Amino acid sequence: MIVYKLLKTPLQYYVYDRNKNKILNISKEEYEELDRLNKKQITEKEAVCLKKYQKCGYLKNNIVENIVHPETKYIKHYLEHRVQFLILQVTQSCNLRCDYCTYSGQYNTRGHSGKSMTWELAKKSIDYLYQHSNEIEKVRISFYGGEPLLEIDLIKKCVEYVKETYPHRITNYGITTNGTLLSGEIADFLIDNQFSVTISLDGSKKDHDANRKFANGEGSFDTIINNIKVISKHNKEFIKNIRFNTVLNPKSDYGTVRNYFSSEDVVCDAGIGLSLMEQINHKGDISFSHEFINIRRYDYFLLLMTMVKKLKKEVTPKFMAEIKSGIDIDYTSMEDINSVSKSWHHSGPCIAGAMRMFVNTDGVIYPCEKAIETSEAMKIGEIDSGTDAGKASKVMNIGKISERDCKNCWAINWCSMCALYAEKDGKFDSVTKRKNCAKSLIDAQEKLLNICALKEFGYKFGREEMYV
Repeated sequence: MIVYKLLKTPLQYYVYDRNKNKILNISKEEYEELDRLNKKQITEKEAVCLKKYQKCGYLKNNIVENIVHPETKYIKHYLEHRVQFLILQVTQSCNLRCDYCTYSGQYNTRGHSGKSMTWELAKKSIDYLYQHSNEIEKVRISFYGGEPLLEIDLIKKCVEYVKETYPHRITNYGITTNGTLLSGEIADFLIDNQFSVTISLDGSKKDHDANRKFANGEGSFDTIINNIKVISKHNKEFIKNIRFNTVLNPKSDYGTVRNYFSSEDVVCDAGIGLSLMEQINHKGDISFSHEFINIRRYDYFLLLMTMVKKLKKEVTPKFMAEIKSGIDIDYTSMEDINSVSKSWHHSGPCIAGAMRMFVNTDGVIYPCEKAIETSEAMKIGEIDSGTDAGKASKVMNIGKISERDCKNCWAINWCSMCALYAEKDGKFDSVTKRKNCAKSLIDAQEKLLNICALKEFGYKFGREEMYV
């Protein structure tokens, strides 16, 4: 069986060779012939163009025999020597009650609680990081919640402990906050210790306050913006450390959110990331209006036109810059992987327990902060005993539960699905994973088509900046 994907733009025809992870520019006649082969209207022997490309090493039979993550054999070594990122859940408490929050009750996971991490557990987790990262030059510690600034004293204690105990190690810090508790004193601490700060801000006052509310129902927009204004006057460098994270939900007015981040002086100097409300493990159905989707697609079109210098960068919303970076990364990834092997795995899972080790308030270790804390399948260890290599390996090799499909899937090198997309009722479920395959295939095809179209217009991947 030959695994490939046919692609076409308004100008050209292409075939993506899964074995080689390469896109080939082909003629219309070759496209039609390969399409007939794909539909089993002709045999491989009858496909004339097949011989031409096979002589050059392309479009050969599928070589993937087993679904195994290529780093599986090194997992114990990674967990012992190459843990690079520790995320501490310093509290499960939060002073907001956002409508779309993962812990709002709308998702199949835990709800809000008053639990906070003890100093003993935080210290033990930090020691674990440094004891298991001797082959890593730079490590990263991030503080997560709930709302982590509710535990600012603990955070300060952690940073001071690192300085005193591991002064020879290079450590980067990060925090994800709702911004309501930011003060000049806290900002000074974050700046002095070179924190990267992610603040949740959903656009204008109307859009933000519709979802991000205090427990008494009042919106949080004015509090956040006032905090940022006061801090910016006190320390102009602070805004450079900030990245705003905007979550769009089906009720969001995309147009007003777009306009807000394009015109508001308080936020225009910061980085901006935009994402859609998480659909995985939501108890209901999340669907966006056609109007929302069309405006979003229009912005995507503007981005592509800007990338190929058909439009000035000013016409593209600044929050599209992260998507531009993602397209460059996609192309680089394709160049890095120039073949598959007999034992292979789709590209979604990271190295569980090493890339983003998440420790919750109870000392349980998860693959990352997005893991479902109520799921036994997602638990890969405890800080007292360390990460279990067997459990981490199972999370990494989630493709094993759909091995037959994955072996023959053209998008294996482009699939973004990790174990989170296969979790159901505390277990990993092949039916759940297959349901999520459809969107992953659409996303993969869109990425390949973007690369084809940008190449046609002479775009130089990774070498052109939109915002500097």
